Amino acid sequence: MTHRDLTIAEVLKDPLIRQVMRADQISVTGMANLLQDAARRQGLASSAHLAPIAHAAARAVPQADLR
Repeated sequence: MTHRDLTIAEVLKDPLIRQVMRADQISVTGMANLLQDAARRQGLASSAHLAPIAHAAARAVPQADLR
């Protein structure tokens, strides 16, 4: 099984994500802007040899055990 991240276009087309966006009253434009900003920041972090955003967030916030 291969794993790959969704592109921004794929995220914005995903029916489940669209449902959550609708429930949270987030527009497609707002979500696209959020994802593009996150991608830009991720690129800056990678080029500066900083920890990726997801890894930094995981260390900063305790995760709930959902088992």
